[in-house]
Amino acid sequence: MVDICHYNVLQNEVYGRYLTANKDLDCGELIFTDLPVTVGPKPDTSPLCLGCYCPVENSVCSRCSWPICSTECEQSPQHLPECDVFSEAKVRFQPIEDWTATSPQLDCITPLRLLLAKEKDSERWKREVEVMETHTEARKKRPTWEADQVNIVNYLIEHCKLSNRFSKELVEQVCGILEVNAVEIPSRGGFSIRAVYPRLAIACHSCVPNITHTILHQNYEVQIRAAVPIKSGEILHLSYTHVLSPTLIRREHLLESKFFNCECPRCADPTELGTHLSTLKCNKCDNGLILSTNPLDNEAQWKCTEKNCEFKTSGPAMRKMLGVVLAEVEQLDALDPGPTAIELREATIKKYKSVFHPRHSILLSIKHALAQLYGRVENYTIDELPDVMLERKVEFCRLILKTLDVISPGDSRMRGMMFYELHAPLMYLARNEFGAGLITQEKLKERLQEPLQCLADAARILSREDPQSPEGITGNIAQQSMEQLKASLNSL
Repeated sequence: MVDICHYNVLQNEVYGRYLTANKDLDCGELIFTDLPVTVGPKPDTSPLCLGCYCPVENSVCSRCSWPICSTECEQSPQHLPECDVFSEAKVRFQPIEDWTATSPQLDCITPLRLLLAKEKDSERWKREVEVMETHTEARKKRPTWEADQVNIVNYLIEHCKLSNRFSKELVEQVCGILEVNAVEIPSRGGFSIRAVYPRLAIACHSCVPNITHTILHQNYEVQIRAAVPIKSGEILHLSYTHVLSPTLIRREHLLESKFFNCECPRCADPTELGTHLSTLKCNKCDNGLILSTNPLDNEAQWKCTEKNCEFKTSGPAMRKMLGVVLAEVEQLDALDPGPTAIELREATIKKYKSVFHPRHSILLSIKHALAQLYGRVENYTIDELPDVMLERKVEFCRLILKTLDVISPGDSRMRGMMFYELHAPLMYLARNEFGAGLITQEKLKERLQEPLQCLADAARILSREDPQSPEGITGNIAQQSMEQLKASLNSL
């Protein structure tokens, strides 16, 4: 790992510790890299191999009997230390009937790994980990506190016989460090796990971030880059939430997982900086828009913008409605990619088009999924799409890109992927028009410049991703496709 350090660590009462740029940064410039203190399963996960984090079924370690998929993973450096603990204490993974269901037994793994990391490198613990926020008093008031006492604290101290190595208070501190500071990352197998990065944990949040991160799967190193040009002294902001989420959901997630109420400019604006990601249509007057009267208060009223319309509803009622529709969207996201996945999403857009603003987060998320499905699934391959569907894919890609200009400006994985998705329908539409004799060869060459630029932008942005990740693979394909299109243009 190359130790690049283009930041300063400062502290104040608002952010606690935070990072600022210590030089002018160009878009895409590497600011720092960080290796995790620990990596492991998330809470409430189904059984994963403790070596490679792929799902397992009835496959366990020959020494400790905890989930492991192979001899190679059994000998992996991340599993061996905990294997010794479990073997010495004769604590085994208890048999389960459904290996796809969540298993609370695994809740202890990542905390144990963080404790073992403290033993292995106490200096790094004191320097980088011990100072992390834990919000202990707030966590004590939550149901998860009692669950952690049973599944983690008592389990490790008593069942695993670790009282002579770790105090109860230290285990509770470790639980807090993980709950507040761990980030969700994809494993090498593509499954979701969590990791603690000491430097990354210092970066403060904004719902309009100016930095972006990439995980390299070989050793889970994280690379932090400038998403936009950043001036020396500016605060480095990362987004702790999904950028396409509406304000109510983002703020709820941040309060639940990070213990603070976000008051950034995007959260404070009822229109979300003009993107309308939280805006509803008024069915009472047909012309008005329904906006929160105070987005920083979850209990605040939502009212119609038309002066003569008296429609209003409560914040809790709005949250309840969003919950119902989001549950519907989650069911869509669980579908395998195929014709049904497209058709049900289109039906859902039609169902809610009179309820939500066309750029509302829920509709936008569905359109984001459709932008990736059109051209890629059975009966909807790019060669089969009629012009009207190619134009729909273009419409969705442009809508996402236009929204990202505001809420996630500069380079990001989502932008890179959308540029790649946009190039194909633009190219096919131009070629279809030329084939039908509607445009000249010169006009065709002109029209193909935009898909060429899309491929160039996709290749540039996605080249920074792990080469084995879906985004990294797409970046490589974009580079090859760009060269092929250039050659094709030169031959016209």
